[in-house]
Amino acid sequence: MQRAKVKSIILRTINIVIVVGLGAFLVYYLLNQIKFSDLVKAFLGVYKPSLVIGLILMFSIDFFKTYRQNLLIGTGQLRFADMFLVSLIRNAFNMVLPARTGELSYVYVLQRKFKIPVEVGVSTLFIGLIFEIVVVVSMIIISIVIVGLNKYAISSTSVILIAAVLLIVSLLIVFNLSRFVGLFIKIGYFLIRKFKKLEQNKIFSYLFRKLIETNKNIEFIQKRRIYWKVYLASVGTRITKFVSFYFLVHATLQPMGYNFKDLPFWVIFLATVTAEISAVLPTHAVAGFGTYEASFAFAFVALGFPRDVSIIAGFNYHIINLLETIVLGILAVAILSLPFYKIKKMPQA
Repeated sequence: MQRAKVKSIILRTINIVIVVGLGAFLVYYLLNQIKFSDLVKAFLGVYKPSLVIGLILMFSIDFFKTYRQNLLIGTGQLRFADMFLVSLIRNAFNMVLPARTGELSYVYVLQRKFKIPVEVGVSTLFIGLIFEIVVVVSMIIISIVIVGLNKYAISSTSVILIAAVLLIVSLLIVFNLSRFVGLFIKIGYFLIRKFKKLEQNKIFSYLFRKLIETNKNIEFIQKRRIYWKVYLASVGTRITKFVSFYFLVHATLQPMGYNFKDLPFWVIFLATVTAEISAVLPTHAVAGFGTYEASFAFAFVALGFPRDVSIIAGFNYHIINLLETIVLGILAVAILSLPFYKIKKMPQA
């Protein structure tokens, strides 16, 4: 047991070193491709009207997300303001932590502050994420058809096929989610029968029990027939998010001579969605520095923009996005931590 613990610590340490090292190397490499003074000049000279619109839209994203998650929980236990603050905290942790592990802050805050059971947090989180995947891959397919990537250095056919497969898989999962989770429950029962000691393992028993309870909540949500509302809220969430990204990119590039006509929405979408996908990977560096900019710049160059412009846009757009998200997350934590912040009390059954 002790050896396994030491091995786990060593592996995690190696992973952290690799991820931090990768991020640092990419930042160093990218900054060497441009003049740092140009980066600072572009950041300080952002086009204010587009910046303000982008920041307002970023703030607005969580209205859709709040409505969706409250709809999924469905108990009336959380006020709109409560879930709005939870969403802001979740966004901040997602920006900083790798591979979307910040999503777990949603489950933690709901359980710790509002006494929402873990299984309810996990099930509503999972369903919301799957619907967002459905919306994003749909937008990817639409953007590729509109932009026509064959005229760039990427094969549109292969990308469309990958996106289509992801869309089909996502739809199958979302409408058969309880069956997929049920499959893992069956595997759990098999392992318990095969290895009797697992039943006495506290960690395994706890996780297995929560998995069963989570699946029951998923079945309950499916019976409520609210998926169409959840889907529309997810559409609102993602469209607002990428429109905000569009204005933030325009804010950084307008002083460099790029107007709206030079920045087609679906082209900018493809660059920003590439950066967003990089944040899901385990290689996502601390706060995404390096990996996020590299992904954005790679896509931007592939879409026909100059390398220096792509790198400057990637850094500035990411920094602005990061600053607003973290500041709002800190404010949300501070508000929830106030001693006089009251949570809604449910009537006794």
